[in-house]
Amino acid sequence: MEHEKEDIQRAKIQEVKESKEESIFGLPNVVGLGIGYKETKGKTTDQACISVYVRKKVAAKSLHASEQIPKSLDDVKTDVIEVGDIEAQAFTSRLRPAKPGYSMGHFRITAGTFGCLVRDVCSPCRTYILSNNHVLANSNAAVTGDRILQQGRIDGGSVSKDTIARLARFVRIRFNDPAAHNLVDAAIAQPIDLRDVTASIVGLGIPKGTAEATLGMAVIKSGRTTETTTGKVIGVDATIAVNFGASGVAYFRNQILTTGMSQGGDSGSLLLERGTRAATGLLFAGSSQVTVHNNINNVLMALSVEIVTA
Repeated sequence: MEHEKEDIQRAKIQEVKESKEESIFGLPNVVGLGIGYKETKGKTTDQACISVYVRKKVAAKSLHASEQIPKSLDDVKTDVIEVGDIEAQAFTSRLRPAKPGYSMGHFRITAGTFGCLVRDVCSPCRTYILSNNHVLANSNAAVTGDRILQQGRIDGGSVSKDTIARLARFVRIRFNDPAAHNLVDAAIAQPIDLRDVTASIVGLGIPKGTAEATLGMAVIKSGRTTETTTGKVIGVDATIAVNFGASGVAYFRNQILTTGMSQGGDSGSLLLERGTRAATGLLFAGSSQVTVHNNINNVLMALSVEIVTA
């Protein structure tokens, strides 16, 4: 019965909010409206209200009566919340704490993607950033301790200002040998300060465990270049020859193929099952038609880590 009352009240608030949006947006400083809990003397109450988001709070006496936000709209109380200027934020920007999905890379590469946070299986107190070898370890050319930038160098990152982590370890890629059994393109870096990173993938939240990829599985990822995209698993246990440019060609086995959902710079993105948000792959390659991902369980085993989950 109590839930029914709350639902009716929420529906009323939503109806009022929608009917008043145009007029409220016409007032000075207003940048948005929403439904929230009213704050009184700095404390959040359990009273639902219409939250009016403004760039900056100003004293009512400095505004004409017609410019002031009403204390209520059709008997629904309002609450004025200062939020500053709301701006579009590309996944190529510098962010602290940095979120998985944003631009990152070894200081000598252009940029890739921060995949997720992982913990050392043997020492759970050690937390690392997970991405590709070619993103964090410069396709085998790096050494342990090398600087990792966020944002990546091509996005304006610099060693002096944007070093967020140090390369910890990586799985070497074997090139130009069809008999070589590469399973993963993966590496981890240790954040210099854990306060500079968060586990929540931009737009997707914290991963919820792992899941084996299956044909037809609906998947989603967030990455530096194409941001949040969806796709479908169209191949499993695939063997793929991947061109790494000057480094040569590497042959990967037990890979996941999805419909095209990436472009250059998305490498390192964590692939999630859409419904459960369970991790299933680590994006590392692709073409204009398909995207290729390592099996996430192979990645975790190879690096002796586990995903930081919800």
